[in-house]
Amino acid sequence: MLQVSTSTRTSPPITFLSRICDLIDGMGCETVWARSSGPHVLLGLRGHECFARITPLGGASYGLAFRALGASPSHTNAWEPLLLVDDLASVIEHALVAVDALPDACAE
Repeated sequence: MLQVSTSTRTSPPITFLSRICDLIDGMGCETVWARSSGPHVLLGLRGHECFARITPLGGASYGLAFRALGASPSHTNAWEPLLLVDDLASVIEHALVAVDALPDACAE
């Protein structure tokens, strides 16, 4: 039996990158950029290289790793091992706190 769906999707699915951007905006941070890099999302301060990488690990778990000191963007071991595994909002908050990117009201 052939089944036909009559539902129409009016908006595109929310991507991993857009979820991260929405959370960063919701925390009131205006100094951090985010971009996709394969399965990861990289975070950086405006005008600077990336400082953190967020990786989906499955389910509601995400990993946070920071750029290794002195690593160039093309370096194969540019990332430290995962520092934190948690839900997405907590991982983003830890990344922003690490570079003092949260407004004072959010950091309390």
